[in-house]
Amino acid sequence: MSLYESIHRNAAPGTKASFEYLLVYLACFALYFLPVVTRRLNRRARKSAGCSTSIMSETGALAANCAASSFSGL
Repeated sequence: MSLYESIHRNAAPGTKASFEYLLVYLACFALYFLPVVTRRLNRRARKSAGCSTSIMSETGALAANCAASSFSGL
């Protein structure tokens, strides 16, 4: 048996690390949602140029960066 087969033989499809990442992502998403909405409403009040991304995608990108950096040891 090769080393590759012995390491990946009993790998679970849903690991604990992905569940922890999802929990951190959801917490970051909840924290960033209100500031993103507030910033978008302030832009509309000032009648500046519209953004091409949605509020959900902007919040999702911020939350993904936050969750990824929390596991990178920074």
